[in-house]
Amino acid sequence: MFLKIIAALSLVLFYTANVAAQEAAPNLDTILSEAQKQTEFYRETFRDLLAIETKTFAEFDKSGEVDENTLVKSDFLVYQSGKSTKVTTELRNVIEVNEKPVPNSQKRSNDFLAELAKEETLEKELRKIQKEGAKYDKTLEVYGLTLNEGVVLASNLRPNFDFKLIGTESYQGSEVFIVSYRQTKKSPYIVVDGKENGSGEAGLFFDIDIPGSLKKNEIYLTGKLWIDTKTFQIWREEQELSVKANEPVIALTTSFEYQPSDYNILVPKEIVVTFFELKKAKGGENYNSRKSNSVSFDYSKFRQTNVEIQVLDDTE
Repeated sequence: MFLKIIAALSLVLFYTANVAAQEAAPNLDTILSEAQKQTEFYRETFRDLLAIETKTFAEFDKSGEVDENTLVKSDFLVYQSGKSTKVTTELRNVIEVNEKPVPNSQKRSNDFLAELAKEETLEKELRKIQKEGAKYDKTLEVYGLTLNEGVVLASNLRPNFDFKLIGTESYQGSEVFIVSYRQTKKSPYIVVDGKENGSGEAGLFFDIDIPGSLKKNEIYLTGKLWIDTKTFQIWREEQELSVKANEPVIALTTSFEYQPSDYNILVPKEIVVTFFELKKAKGGENYNSRKSNSVSFDYSKFRQTNVEIQVLDDTE
């Protein structure tokens, strides 16, 4: 079974964060607009950064208990494409699998970067990077989630959601607004067939298994955002993808948790994606939903790096 989730967003112009102090608490529209500006700033700032990433793949048995775990540790780089200055992607050099070192990982990384520079097109470059980073991921492929945050706040997606300000609380030592959201309209930018529409606009593209009898049913997103009351940066997001049926059933959940950095943005700390198996209940029209697989991404502190790519001369 092949499962994939893609988060894709169009490039936005650099945005310098400059949030004026406000005596009165801002209204919901202001909170959402300022947070959306911060997601733009995040995407422009989150590049050329390096961390240690630990991916944990879990398979669940019928009782919901973890049946098998696989750990993949990588040097993780937010990589600036050599084909386009407007494109960044996630580059992973796997260094350990189930706590066993991958032989010659540093040499393999150097050779890979040199080979990458020879790719003729952006599409080939990105596909090569994706394939290299997922070579130990078995049948579960998840990528692109670190590059973007708060996708539902994008201007082409926000009108499709109903947002509510629930309240405030302290989170990781900071005061945050808690905002819930629920999708109320269909959107060509939120689909489950894994195909991007090619518009370059913000979107969430899922490729997940849904029973044939539910494939034509509507899917919708619900979730929550934890937004800093001073900076309007996002500390946490919880997201749930459901399929409408007699009783709605959960198909996938995703949680994003962020941590402070030295670069004026909050950066990924942990991302957890959980896939659910949907089956029709015996003797009825309702469906049951149970955990089938999950993958979690845990990150060390991010640091800046300069990557120099050298093209090897095959004639030497």
